[in-house]
This record gives sequence, structure tokens and C-alpha cells, in this order.
Amino acid sequence: MRPYLLTALIFAGCAGLNTSLPDVTDAERQAEQIKFEAAAFEEMSRLRARLEPVAHNVLAANRALCEKTHKDIGAVTQTIKSYPKNLRDGARRELSLSDEPALIYVRPDSAAANAGLKPGDRLISDAGEAMASPGRELSKHLETGAKIQRARLDVREPVTLSGTERCDYNIKLKMSSAINAYANGKSIVVTAGMMDFVESDDELAYIIGHELAHNTQSHIRKSITNYVLSLGGTRYTRGFESEADYVGLYFMVRAGYNPERVDDLWRRLARLSMRPIARAKTHPTYPGRALLIEKTRAEIEQKQQSGDILIPEPKRAPK
Repeated sequence: MRPYLLTALIFAGCAGLNTSLPDVTDAERQAEQIKFEAAAFEEMSRLRARLEPVAHNVLAANRALCEKTHKDIGAVTQTIKSYPKNLRDGARRELSLSDEPALIYVRPDSAAANAGLKPGDRLISDAGEAMASPGRELSKHLETGAKIQRARLDVREPVTLSGTERCDYNIKLKMSSAINAYANGKSIVVTAGMMDFVESDDELAYIIGHELAHNTQSHIRKSITNYVLSLGGTRYTRGFESEADYVGLYFMVRAGYNPERVDDLWRRLARLSMRPIARAKTHPTYPGRALLIEKTRAEIEQKQQSGDILIPEPKRAPK
């Protein structure tokens, strides 16, 4: 009994509040939570509507430089399980999601939009199952000529889809305030914080191009190999970050975006975090990245004036 008695005495002696707080009922808290969830899901939809078109342009324009491609119809599918358990009631209420995959976004002027698809629709395969992914999964169906149906409420009808060839990497929006974006070899993830930080679609295209370069140049696999072989040395990733800046700038320009001011992004980041101005760890310094972008931009402009193909320069063999 002594351990239990000691625990009880400890908790009984815990420090308490100094003030008397107003009472908030469970009903009031629940009503306010619904308002917060509605605002959060609305913001998520707004950010996705900005992210998806830019990402598609970059992935489609650079399909010839990607090892794998798939046919994209311009839609995003989710289920209720795409969200943590504590947010599923909100997702069900705000997005009308269930256990069955349904469209939550349709990109304007896409194959999905031209076919009349809308958020809430479900794509049904020839086997009668709702399709979880309008990307790779649907691409395989389109290649085989299999029939697709659209399910809206209780009505099913055939739908004709073609799709646009693009790099075979998923685009994901992460609702986090961190100013970040990253690639994992299969996907490109952009946070809500980064979406708010970029000031133009040109900057967003540069971020996506940078992460696409990480995937196309196999940086994730190479980083893991270097980390193991160097017994934890992180400096070996800096070159990959510089290469992603270099190749990513080509990717954004090939997609029709203007690289003129994208180096400003690093100047703004330097005002938020001063350490990377003069210290390189896993990433190069901010000034180094801005200078590399400036020189890469000049290289691209020279090729444009000469009418050369816009592809990154291959590594030169040592003399």
C-alpha cells in the first residue's frame, strides 16, 4: 500500500491554479470545435486548389526527364481513414467522406473536369470496386482500355477518361505550420506553412521542381547509402541539395514559370532563421543557395537565347 499512498500524496500536493476560470460547457466546446474544423477544412481545400495546378504543370512538363510516368486525370481521392481518428467526424461532415474512396478535388481544365466529374463522385472499376487512386491505379485501367463508371449518389453511368502523361510522383498537402517541403522517392509533400510562405506560383513551382529533382536524381537512396557508409556524416547531403536547386530551376522553367526572383525565398527565410546564413550542416548556406540559383538562371537564359534544349548539364568527367 505504501507506493500507492505515496503516489496519492504526490498528486494531492501538485500545484494548482491561482485564478477562477469561466465555466465552458461540453456543448459550447463542441460547437466551437465544429467551427474550427470547418475553417481548417476550408483552408485545406483552398491550399490544395492552389498546389495541384502548379504541381501538375511541373510534373507534366518534365515527364521526359522522369524514369516513370502515369496518366493523370486531375483529381484527388480520399476516404475517411485519410484523417486521424479525432478529425474523422469533421471530415465526414465537411467533405462528405466515408470508408469508400471519393473525389475531394477536381482540377479545372483536366480530364476529370472535362468528363463532368465533381467532388463527392466515386470512380468504379470494371470489377465494381471504388478506385482508391485516380493516379497509378486509374492509369493502369486506362492503358488496358477497361471501362470506368462514375457513381454519384445512387446513380452510376459510364465515363470516358484519357489523362495527361506526367511524372509518376504523388503530390501531398500536409497541414502543418512548418515551412517545409520534402520528397521520399515516391511522393512530394508540401506543408501548409510553405504554401503560405511562398509569394507566387513561380516560387511554388521552384519548390516543387526542387523536390522533383530529389526524386529524379535518386537523392533519397543515395543519402541513405552515404549516411551508412560515412557512419552518420550529414555533410554528404549538401551536394544533393545544391543539385536539387540546380535541376529544380530547370524543371520550373521548362514548365513555363519565371525564375527571376525565386532566390528571394532564401533571403526571406534568412530573416526567420539566421543560423543557415553562415553555417552549413545538412543543407548549404542560404547565401550559397541564392548564388547558385543566380548562376543557374544565367545558364538557362543563355540556352534560351541560343535556342538550346533546356536540360541540366551532365557531370563532366575529370580531366
